[in-house]
Amino acid sequence: MHLNKIMVVIDPTVERQPAFERALVSAVQTGAQLHLYICVNEATGYASLEDAQERLQGLLNAMATRAQADAIEVASELDWAADWGKEAVSAAARCSASMIFKNSFDHSPVQREIRSTSDWTLLRLAPCPVLLVKDFHDWNHRRVLAAINPASTDSAHIKLNHQIINFAQRFAQSYGSDVHFVSAFRDLNHPPDADEIARTCGTPVEHIHLKQGKAADVIRDTAQSLDVDLIIVGTVGRDGIKGQVVGNTSERLLDQTHSDMLVLN
Repeated sequence: MHLNKIMVVIDPTVERQPAFERALVSAVQTGAQLHLYICVNEATGYASLEDAQERLQGLLNAMATRAQADAIEVASELDWAADWGKEAVSAAARCSASMIFKNSFDHSPVQREIRSTSDWTLLRLAPCPVLLVKDFHDWNHRRVLAAINPASTDSAHIKLNHQIINFAQRFAQSYGSDVHFVSAFRDLNHPPDADEIARTCGTPVEHIHLKQGKAADVIRDTAQSLDVDLIIVGTVGRDGIKGQVVGNTSERLLDQTHSDMLVLN
């Protein structure tokens, strides 16, 4: 897996920036360029773009200096928009980002249902994979859990399954990670074939985890039992009221795990 450019969404409302720390390590390991991005508005406590430039340019400069000290090519962008989630999606397309790194913090179920968050916007609209960083820490195990749905007959989900499997395999080869695959199913009379899935995923059958239950619950429980550092999931965007109110598996999983989560769409 080769990263050309990582766009880091910097949160101007918090002091700690785990997504930047993760991106810095990844850039050193892969040689990727960094694009530091901040978008503010009055709701985030800034009266104008000029006010934001005066107060935030020092932060961007300090981050750029750290990256340059490691011989990483870095650029920065400070933006103003009412909907900074959508603006971040546009910025990722403009800078040709190959991946977006962003902090992610837990939200209550009520918060998730009442209004869509910037996380939801990125997961549904981003032109590239999105890595949501819960908290920066060393990936001691380098253990990855990729969630797939081999029973799906929908063309979009079949394509997404192949994308997740291929991405996980490339990740394992590039970083020497220990990759596991998980799938939830409902019908005990027709469980998935673990041997067939193992062949498709190119992994030992003991790295295939099949459990009955809801997808988010199964992924969460498996991730906890394996103590994984990263979860890879896929999302298919939806429109309309249902898509706004009912989060899909990846969105619900955000608030149910402490692992970083990489979302492919």
